[in-house]
Amino acid sequence: MNANEPFDARTSSTKPSSSRIFESARKIRLEKQRLKKERTRDKLAEFMNADVHDSEFGIIPEGYGGITYFTFFIFAPWIAGTLFMFLYVSEGSVETFTALESNIMFTWVIGYEILAAIILLVIFKKLIVYLLR
Repeated sequence: MNANEPFDARTSSTKPSSSRIFESARKIRLEKQRLKKERTRDKLAEFMNADVHDSEFGIIPEGYGGITYFTFFIFAPWIAGTLFMFLYVSEGSVETFTALESNIMFTWVIGYEILAAIILLVIFKKLIVYLLR
């Protein structure tokens, strides 16, 4: 190298070239992404295979699971549907609510859909919290 020539890092043998540095950084980033993807996949599989026990909920008496679930299945959607009809459809007006001519099955179906949506949201929330820890 001549003393009058400007320094060129690409031709210098003592320093690595910028393209090699960028390539090395890219490989490290790709490896981190691959590892994160594998951890997420493993956590998702673990979450999907987790056992769910009645005792986790704390509201089901020991030994009475069947009758409790049946009672919840019948009355919880009906109550949720009735509350929806009263608060949303009749806007909290007792006169309008009593004037509605809805049958019990229609009210139950509305409540069932509301509870199903809430349960799905809770499941997705638990999944997101589980994957982020």
